[in-house]
Amino acid sequence: MQVPETREVACPKCGESSSISVPERDVEIKVSPYVAAFGDNTELKCSNEHTFWVYYC
Repeated sequence: MQVPETREVACPKCGESSSISVPERDVEIKVSPYVAAFGDNTELKCSNEHTFWVYYC
């Protein structure tokens, strides 16, 4: 069984850190304040209620 890896990402609006699980160890992540029309992503909210998206490349 493979244990999911977690990474810390910063909110692009305020810099507050959040933890996310990534699907693969060697995946590259990109943080965006905007949602895109396509691509694997996760929607997050920081503790300051800012919504942002993390994309897996």
